[in-house]
Parts: sequence; structure tokens; C-alpha cells
Amino acid sequence: MINMKLRVKNLMNKYGTADPFELVDDLNIKIIHAPLPDHIRGFLVRVLRRKYIILNENLCYLAQKITVCHEIGHAQLHRGYGYYLHADQAYYVPSRREKEANEYAMHLLSHSSDIDGEYIARILNEKALDPGEVHGILGMFIKM
Repeated sequence: MINMKLRVKNLMNKYGTADPFELVDDLNIKIIHAPLPDHIRGFLVRVLRRKYIILNENLCYLAQKITVCHEIGHAQLHRGYGYYLHADQAYYVPSRREKEANEYAMHLLSHSSDIDGEYIARILNEKALDPGEVHGILGMFIKM
């Protein structure tokens, strides 16, 4: 089992920040804003050994931040795959990799100054995180 809290802490210590927009620069991941369907918030792709996060150009700042945290989770945990984030609960795909990226995002967001860190910390301190609930919380923050 992956220790998400430790993985996020190590990343933050290595680069001296929890800001996902600074982290993508440090990780050499480029962000491209593009017109995407409303139900797709963003996705991670690799092209010729370079990583890109494609973000829906219609997202507010907070939704962008959450999506980037999720995609950083994929970049750090799931090398060799490409992913996208749906905020709508109806589109939740209960795969192991999506659960892990959501949990990674929650840990990274718990260090954010513009999201209720205490609320996220309470969720993360539960012994058995419900992946569907975590996904719903991320979606709720995106819709704020």
C-alpha cells in the first residue's frame, strides 16, 4: 500500500512548495488550456517523453488547482499511463489508479491556504477512506 501522506511530504520537501502550479514547473510538466467537454476537467498525457496536463479552459482557479493536484498524483504514482478527471459523481470510475490520484490530491490540497485544510485533514484521518466520497469531495470543491 502506498503511503500517500509521505509521498506528498517528500515531494513538498524536495521542491519547497505545496503549490501545484509551482510543482508542475519543477516536475517539468506543461499545462495547456484547451476547449474540452464540460464533464472533462483535465487529463495527463505523455508525448515524446514530455508530460502535459490538458486543462479545461472554462475551469475557475480552484477547479484548475484541484485538477492539477489530481494529475500530479497520476504523474508521480502511475508512470506510463494517461488519465482524465471527471468532477461529476456519475462519471466516477472506481479504478485503483483513480482512487490513488484522488487521495494524493487530497493530501496535497490539505497544505493549501485557499481550501479548508481542517476539513480535508478530518477526511484524511479516517482509517478507511471511501474512494467515492473522496471523489465527491473533490467534485464539490471544483463546483464551488
